[in-house]
Amino acid sequence: MRYLGIDAGGTLTKLVYEEHGRYHYKVFDSKELPQMMNWIRLTSPDSKLFLTGGKAEKIKMLVPESAVFPEFKSIEEGIRKLVHTQNEKLDRYILVNIGTGTSFFKVAPNEFSRVTGSGMGGGMFIGLGALLTGTDDFHELVEMSENGNREAVDLMVKDVYEGDDSPVPDYLTAANFAKLGSGAASTKDVTRSLTNLIAETVILLSHQLAVSHRCQKLVFIGSTLIANSPLKEDLKQFETLLGCKCIFIENGSFSGSIGALRLGLKSLGISQNSH
Repeated sequence: MRYLGIDAGGTLTKLVYEEHGRYHYKVFDSKELPQMMNWIRLTSPDSKLFLTGGKAEKIKMLVPESAVFPEFKSIEEGIRKLVHTQNEKLDRYILVNIGTGTSFFKVAPNEFSRVTGSGMGGGMFIGLGALLTGTDDFHELVEMSENGNREAVDLMVKDVYEGDDSPVPDYLTAANFAKLGSGAASTKDVTRSLTNLIAETVILLSHQLAVSHRCQKLVFIGSTLIANSPLKEDLKQFETLLGCKCIFIENGSFSGSIGALRLGLKSLGISQNSH
C-alpha cells in the first residue's frame, strides 16, 4: 500500500490501492476527511497520495507532498482501464457519471470529452429525500426505494387514458409526484418516485446525447449507483423504448481514484499490472 489513488468528491471520497496485483477499494464520507487521514496514517503512514476530484486541494493542504491530477483525465484513465479489464467490447459510447451531480462524456477510441452536466444526482436524492422522508442516510433512502411503489405517487399514462389507447406506452410517467396530494402514499413510495424522477431525467438526457453523437451504448458509473438497484432498474426500463444499451461497470464509481493512481504511477515511471 505504498501508493493511494483518492477521488475526493462532493459527497464521497473514494480510495484505491493495489496489493498483490489487485485493486482494493474504500469509501469515506467527504465530510470526514480527518478520519480518512487518520486511517491512512495508521495503516500506511509512508504512502504517496495521488489525488483528484473537487476536494483534492483540501487534502493536498493536509499532505503537501501529494500530487493532484485533473478530474476528467483521471476519470478517462480509470474508465478505460475498467472497461478493458472487464472485456466490454466498447469503442464509442456516452459515459454517464452519476455522483453528487451528473456529468456526461462522449467516449471514442481517440476522444474523451465532457458534453454536458445536470444537477440531478446523489445530492438531490439525499437532499430532497431528507425533506420528503426525514432521513438523509443514503442507504436508508435506497432501502425505502427498493420497497416502494411509485405508481402510488406518480400519475401514469395509463391513469390518464384509463384503458383507452394512448399514443405512448401506458407505463410511462405522465406527471411526477402528481398523486402526492392524495395522502395515500408512504415514504417508501415517495422515495421510489424520487429515484425514478432522477433516472428518467438522466436517461432521457443520455439518450439525446447518444442520438446526437451516433452512439447506441450508455455506460453508467458514479457513487450514486453503489448498491442502488432501484436506480439501475429505473434506468434500464427505457432500453427497449429508446433502442439503447445500458451498461453498468463494476467498481465504476472508483474510475477517478483508479485513474489518479495510474497517472501517478506513470509520472513515477512505475509499471502497472493490476486487474
